[in-house]
Amino acid sequence: MNRKIFKAENIQLAIATIKEELGSDAMILSTRKIPKKPLDPYAKTMFAVEAALPEKSDVKIGKDHMIHGIKNDIAEIKDMISIAGFGNGMRHMVCNHVESVGVLAALLRAGVSETLAGDMIQKASGLMADVRDPDAKIKSLRKGVMRQCLHHLMTQDFFDRDRRSGVPHVAAFVGPTGVGKTTTIAKLSALLRFQKKMKIGLISIDNYRVGAFEQLKAYASIMGLLCVPAFSSQDLSSALDRMKSMDMVLIDTAGHSQFDKPKIDEILQLMRTDFKISTHLVLSVTSESTIMKDAAAAFSVFNPVTVVFTKIDETKRCGKILDQVKHIQLPVSLIANGQRVPEDLMVPDKRQLLNIILGKGSKETY
Repeated sequence: MNRKIFKAENIQLAIATIKEELGSDAMILSTRKIPKKPLDPYAKTMFAVEAALPEKSDVKIGKDHMIHGIKNDIAEIKDMISIAGFGNGMRHMVCNHVESVGVLAALLRAGVSETLAGDMIQKASGLMADVRDPDAKIKSLRKGVMRQCLHHLMTQDFFDRDRRSGVPHVAAFVGPTGVGKTTTIAKLSALLRFQKKMKIGLISIDNYRVGAFEQLKAYASIMGLLCVPAFSSQDLSSALDRMKSMDMVLIDTAGHSQFDKPKIDEILQLMRTDFKISTHLVLSVTSESTIMKDAAAAFSVFNPVTVVFTKIDETKRCGKILDQVKHIQLPVSLIANGQRVPEDLMVPDKRQLLNIILGKGSKETY
């Protein structure tokens, strides 16, 4: 993909130049504000927009090829590992199923819990009772465990929306403090605005974090989006009514501890309007599994329809995603894997998500 950076006084001028030079098929890859030179007080504010024409590719990765790649990745892990730190159940299982050592090591090192890893291996082992050849047993077990992983995973394409309804789709993002809700909304806004050509509105109902609205408004200004604050249910209704012409409205909420029920209830009451709002739970993979489960339980009062996992670039133990999806029974809609806007955001399918869990493809972007 041949990339080129276009500079202009505003985003609209840059996009017009891109369309003129590259055509309507051009993809916006990133946008940033160019800081003024400190020694030039009369310098104008400039923006840099990176764009490119997509390359055509007829390469299709089949299901068997994907499974083969995943099996090879697991096979690279040493077959013999120490099990001294495992629970009694793990040691007993390994003694009875020697062929499971390598697969078990891969799952545990990825961050999958002992309980879930053991359960999947037990189920996969039960389906290969008639297999006698040791090599065939290992191959069969690996394939069986991968199928178990895919069985537990659920995904939902966030961009798969009906735009013919005549009313905007309103999506609110909720979750604990510091999980990256604002940055995720900025990335998603850029993708929707520049790649999906949608009209986007932003609303901040975070009146607790200092500078929360200013941060979101700064992103909105760069992208040329309407962004307003709302600190009461009446404010929110007015803001949504003002944005009726949009394709989608994204709402940034205040982050609170999962143990602060009064504050969570306060957000819940604020979001009670006549407008239909879909809620998406945002969790950081850098958190401990128990903390993620506590957060999912606390924010379940919003009846979230999907879960968004962030900060996967900050840990090598993304296997916690598998445990969380199985526990909270929500599909994964978005994966945030860095700080760049909008590059570090992806909409994974089940196999891409499995690659992330196993430690592969964590920097792949949408």
